[in-house]
Amino acid sequence: MAKSYSKIAAGTFVLNKHEPIHSWYSYLEGYSSCLIEDLIDRLVNERGIKSVYDPFCGTGTTSLVASSKGLDSYYSETNPFMRKVIEAKINSVRSLIENDILAKGLLDFRQKVVKTDFDTFPEIEEWGGFEKFFLSDNLAKLLYLKDLIDEFDTDSDTKEILQIALASIVVRSSRMKRQGDLRFAKDGEKKDEDNNVIDNFIKKLEAMIKDISSSKNIPKKNTVCLADDCRFIESENCFDCAITSPPYLNGTNYIRNTKLELKLCDFIHTEKDMPKFHSKGIIAGINNVSKRSAISSIPTHAIDYVEKLIPVAYDRRIPEMVAGYFSDMNAFISKLSSGLKDGGVFIMDIGDSQFAGVHIPTHEILSNICKDHGLTLVGEEILRERRSKNGMVLSQRLLTFELDKAAKK
Repeated sequence: MAKSYSKIAAGTFVLNKHEPIHSWYSYLEGYSSCLIEDLIDRLVNERGIKSVYDPFCGTGTTSLVASSKGLDSYYSETNPFMRKVIEAKINSVRSLIENDILAKGLLDFRQKVVKTDFDTFPEIEEWGGFEKFFLSDNLAKLLYLKDLIDEFDTDSDTKEILQIALASIVVRSSRMKRQGDLRFAKDGEKKDEDNNVIDNFIKKLEAMIKDISSSKNIPKKNTVCLADDCRFIESENCFDCAITSPPYLNGTNYIRNTKLELKLCDFIHTEKDMPKFHSKGIIAGINNVSKRSAISSIPTHAIDYVEKLIPVAYDRRIPEMVAGYFSDMNAFISKLSSGLKDGGVFIMDIGDSQFAGVHIPTHEILSNICKDHGLTLVGEEILRERRSKNGMVLSQRLLTFELDKAAKK
């Protein structure tokens, strides 16, 4: 990598925290824009690529970098809140700039908030069961801001960005902490300033206003959603390359981790609504397993590992989760090889896993599945090493594949 930054940091979201637009919504599972910029610049220089697809787009890092460089960008993302983030950061920002609206609406709303009397609020007794995640005063302020945004007379793009501004502080304003998984904060983990809901919202809004006025990371083209679920894209020979980080096979529940944002943005009303999202996307967590029908086929490259897990797994769903993960990834890679142009490049950030002491070399299994679909491994780089709870050394790798459609089985 040509730029001066740590490879370890490049594989995480941390370098995005001060990057214009990229920083609008923090995403623990994401990677840095620096990493994607280097990859795309190299592919443009060496291969002349003009289009990029991210099948697990998350917070939109890949699509925003591609768009800011004037490339066509496509994405998939099953989480509706994350799709809202992606669309706001790219398509809404571009629309505001193209229509010469810029941050005018955001500035007007900031003034409205500054002039509003926030001294007293009615106590919130019920919010679909989510009231338990908040101090009453904080929740009242969040919902008051939400109502102000909903009622604000402005264009739809400005309103979308305002909603992301509010959603970006909802976890901070709650009794929860997102560290790996979303959980109740322990004593000492929340700061006094986390309760300054109005001030924190204004600061976020001011940063967004500054970013829209900046010349860095400004999108030049809209991004296009090919399908919410990448296993069902129908595109043929559509894009020159794909760059992504699939869900890691680690039991993380990506929907549950954004349940406060999903509630705030009206995608769910109670926690009982969340399972409807578990049947979408790649099985990567235990909660996904019970919401799926029987797994039709397990790729041969994964069968031995599933069989090793059956007698030792501490939860009977773990072997099913591993089987389902590689079955779903096989379905995705099949669709990817159709959408990718012949000779195109697929770059994947992935980590291996372990369950009950059984090592699952995810990178090796996925490389073999890719080979079945005409994608040959041409590069491999370790971004960082990490340790599981039992001390096993695991790694985060960047794998590069090249497609030969004639080689597909």
